[in-house]
Amino acid sequence: MSNHSMTPTPTGSAPLTAQPPGSSRLTYDHALSPIGRGKGWWRGLLYIAFLIAGFFVTSMTIGAVGILISTLTGELSQEALGEAVESGVIPMTPAIFVTNNLALAALLPLAYLGQRMLFGVKPGTISSVTGRFRWAWFRKLAIVIVPVFAVYSAGLFLLEPAEINIDGTAMLMLIFVLLTTPFQAASEEYVARGGFQRAAGSWVSSPQLSFIVGTAVSAALFCLAHGAGDWWLIGYYFFFGVIMSVTVKYTGGLESAVLIHASNNVMLFIPSVLTGQLNEGIDRSEGAGGPIMLLPAAFLAIVAAFVIWRAKKENIETTTAPLVTAKQRREQEARAAYEFYAQQQAQLAQQAAQQPMQTYGDAPARPYGHAPAQPYGQPPAQPYGQPPHPPRD
Repeated sequence: MSNHSMTPTPTGSAPLTAQPPGSSRLTYDHALSPIGRGKGWWRGLLYIAFLIAGFFVTSMTIGAVGILISTLTGELSQEALGEAVESGVIPMTPAIFVTNNLALAALLPLAYLGQRMLFGVKPGTISSVTGRFRWAWFRKLAIVIVPVFAVYSAGLFLLEPAEINIDGTAMLMLIFVLLTTPFQAASEEYVARGGFQRAAGSWVSSPQLSFIVGTAVSAALFCLAHGAGDWWLIGYYFFFGVIMSVTVKYTGGLESAVLIHASNNVMLFIPSVLTGQLNEGIDRSEGAGGPIMLLPAAFLAIVAAFVIWRAKKENIETTTAPLVTAKQRREQEARAAYEFYAQQQAQLAQQAAQQPMQTYGDAPARPYGHAPAQPYGQPPAQPYGQPPHPPRD
């Protein structure tokens, strides 16, 4: 029996397991569920713990550098530091402000890393359902969102006008606001909505329940991270988290949430810097809020509604195919290599079956009209039908 009739298994290939079940589409907030539910529940838990630990580590290292610089330069005295620790309101020197923003921005690569290590999916899937940050969609929204927040911030300033004082410290703070605050806001969205939201949502198979669980966990942790002691502020931060989760779900990615969050922070910090209010610190203690917080909450709801409407009008992609882990990708590659090898072997077997079998000892078949091979040292054979060569003199 010929060896071509057999299809051997390629040596060293990975086990060929079944493909990820289902061809149904998943929303951004529910995309990790096929990997993180059931026996994979620990993935989401570790992802959340990893990001929380990262928050404390970066705050205590990078953030502490700003306090150290401010005390060494005399911008923050020991007495003022003691009072700040007791009250919970730390004055915002340029060093403290920029290191605080950098400490939060440092969580952005941790969000990428944690998803890759624990869920094994491609890093870009944390940005959107397309596997990348959709800059074209981001720019379309920015043309509208940024001017709207600028007008909103100016309107709030006019409600409570204050004296503007532009000095060297204010200019330095303004530069830090423009350069680092967008990264701080983006990092918070990647951690809260890209990390907490999807990690908690991965525990549940139902899309609706997954969104509710993920939103509740991410909004609660987002609220706790801001350390507010006023119930109005607590309610506002929780509402902010819920609105961002809704926006992310119905736009299929973090672009709109990053833009809204960054525009909100930058446009509110600018007048605070120019009036010197930010130097006194951000007060979130009891009594710092009030019914006035309903105004920014309503404004955020309107902006979110516009973004969702614009996403539907632009036909922005909001769902994705089931994500594939690194292990599943390796198995798919092994399966593809196996199938290609099997096809090659089948083709070789078919070609061998079509060739006439040659009996041992027989001369090979010669195409009609072709002269047989000439033995070495013999004169060439006379072609058929041609007169012989005349003898030489």
